[in-house]
Amino acid sequence: MGIPCLPRRLLQSLRVLSALLLVAAMPVRAQVLAPDTVMLANERQLITAPLQVYHDPSASLVQEQVQRQKFTANDTNAVLAPGKTVHWVRVVLQNTSVREQERLLYAGDWSHLELYGQHENGETTVQKTGQLVPVAVRDVASYKPYVRLRLPPRSATTLYLRLQGDIDLYKPRALSVQLLLPAQVAAANNDRLFGQGIFIGIILVMTLYNLVLFASVRDRSYLYYVLALLGTGLYFMFYHGFALELLWPQAPLWNAHSFPFIVTFNGLFRVLFTRRYLNTHQTMPIWDKLLMLLALLYILPVGMGLLSYLTPLDLLQACVSFIGIIGGLVLVAMLLAGLASLRQGYRPALYFLIANVFFVVGALLFILKENQLVPDNAVTVYAAQVGIVAQVVLFSLGLAYRLNTVTSELNTKVLEKERLEREKETERKLLIEQQKNELEVMVTNRTAALRHRTQELKDTVRKLKASEHKLRRLNHFKDRFFSIISHDIRTPLATLESFLNILINFSEKMKPEQMQKLALHTQLSVRNLQALLENLLQWSTAQTASGHHVRFEPATLKLIDMVNQNVALLKDTAETKQIHWQVNVPPEMQVRADAHMLDFVIRNLLHNAIKFSYPSGLIQVGAVAGAEGMATVTVTDEGTGISPDVLATLFKLEMPAMAKKGTVNEKGTGLGLLLCRYFVERHEGNIQVETEVGKGSCFRFTVPLAKQEQPENQQQLLEGEIC
Repeated sequence: MGIPCLPRRLLQSLRVLSALLLVAAMPVRAQVLAPDTVMLANERQLITAPLQVYHDPSASLVQEQVQRQKFTANDTNAVLAPGKTVHWVRVVLQNTSVREQERLLYAGDWSHLELYGQHENGETTVQKTGQLVPVAVRDVASYKPYVRLRLPPRSATTLYLRLQGDIDLYKPRALSVQLLLPAQVAAANNDRLFGQGIFIGIILVMTLYNLVLFASVRDRSYLYYVLALLGTGLYFMFYHGFALELLWPQAPLWNAHSFPFIVTFNGLFRVLFTRRYLNTHQTMPIWDKLLMLLALLYILPVGMGLLSYLTPLDLLQACVSFIGIIGGLVLVAMLLAGLASLRQGYRPALYFLIANVFFVVGALLFILKENQLVPDNAVTVYAAQVGIVAQVVLFSLGLAYRLNTVTSELNTKVLEKERLEREKETERKLLIEQQKNELEVMVTNRTAALRHRTQELKDTVRKLKASEHKLRRLNHFKDRFFSIISHDIRTPLATLESFLNILINFSEKMKPEQMQKLALHTQLSVRNLQALLENLLQWSTAQTASGHHVRFEPATLKLIDMVNQNVALLKDTAETKQIHWQVNVPPEMQVRADAHMLDFVIRNLLHNAIKFSYPSGLIQVGAVAGAEGMATVTVTDEGTGISPDVLATLFKLEMPAMAKKGTVNEKGTGLGLLLCRYFVERHEGNIQVETEVGKGSCFRFTVPLAKQEQPENQQQLLEGEIC
């Protein structure tokens, strides 16, 4: 039974020995290979040998051109110079296995990485990735710039890596290449998802918890703390790549520039929370001003981030350092402010101080690591997150204690308020009664004032309406006046000009009787024009003076003289139509009137009678003394009469009657009767008309008699008016 086992054990020993010999032989074989050849291993593989590098300052060479350049071994301890120089790395990967090998190549967080693979079968592949390339376009859709390699069995593949750092934040300090197994990358990613998922979950739970507290008590401390927690969660999402993968995968450039805004958001609300929680505004004004000054310093990194994002300037690396300095100062100031508040006896500051100790230590380690002042390891990477978790738990206890304190203070204030209310109840009732009486008096006074004001407003509205009516009437008169000037005056002037032209050019050829006839027509035209101009002048004067300031100078006048004077004036006009006169005015009758106004009224009525009388007609002028101290003057003709529609508007200022031509086409303005009414009414009289179409008209107006002819009961009134 033991003998058959010897060959089996011997066989196993031989296999182990052959494996050891193979491993021992590999370094020897590597020595004879080209310096840029790397043998694949079955584990995470960092190429430690000096890489074959070509530096392209112009950043313009393509892969075919680079192949012809001389590559040199890089110094593994050298630090790459700043700037946008493109670095080419050449590596030959040797797959000695009988199976295809798959690796993920990672050369650092470069802005852009292009991998050109040349296989033994002549095939060339091109793969692209980089931190400034959208996630969906990368060779491997990950927050890290991986390139997937598939190496055929027993083959050598030449790789040319083009590494470009457009911004200093995405330009590693040294050149390095790692070959990772896909399983290793997947495991690391799962660890990232698990660990950061727990951390972000804690942040979200505590955020919701404090948001509920804020909704309950409306204390802005909770709101500031909620916003600070959100800023913290957002920053670590950015730091561990979740922001790029989940929030803005198509905006890698914004992802690179987002951290100044995220850190500023987080820092500002931490400062505001510190001020509100410790009540520094009232208890520690110096610390309050210092915290506000630190908060204002965040304006600088925000401005640097905007300039870097919107312009070609690259300020991100400087922005990282500046934010680290501000963040460190804020953290230290938070601790010192908490200590000062605790020394003043503010008990909730104890929770604030203890919680911040863990957070500040972890955050300072993280800031120092980001500024490359301490090594990059698990402690410096995760210390800040551990401190935040501790801070969240302790702060929640502190906020709950503060809530209880505030609630107790509020209850005490409520009880004190109720006691004061009970003590003042009697005084309040008396005050209410007094105010009620005062209010009643006030309401009464204001009601009276409102009534008075309402009446004033009604009077104002009435005056405005009267003013509007007056303006409308004046505007109508203006239009009428210009119409008369433009038409009625222009026509007689044209007629007169034509008569004069005939007299000048054809007088020698005309017979005496024709000359006499033309002269009479010219005289008639001139008189009509004179009457028209006089009417316009009188009407314009009356309207310009608004009917109240026309010069009125009454005197004792003989009525017969006024009538005879106007009959003589219009004699020639009447003779052209062979019109006869009959005057029945008592020679001794005297009136008290303004000579110009009375003369105008008589002349216009006589002129109208002539105008509308038929040839060979009769015009009667009469006057009688009335019983009320007024003389009634009548002018009667046997002419055309007045139609009812014209009669309705004959003496109305708002609707003056349209001018009607006389029996031989005499023209007028329609203003004479309006002025007659106006002048008669200035004498406290009135004017009327009786007419029948085709049979004539009788105009009748009244004017005061002189004193010796007035009845005694009218003497006193008239004397007062004259005065």
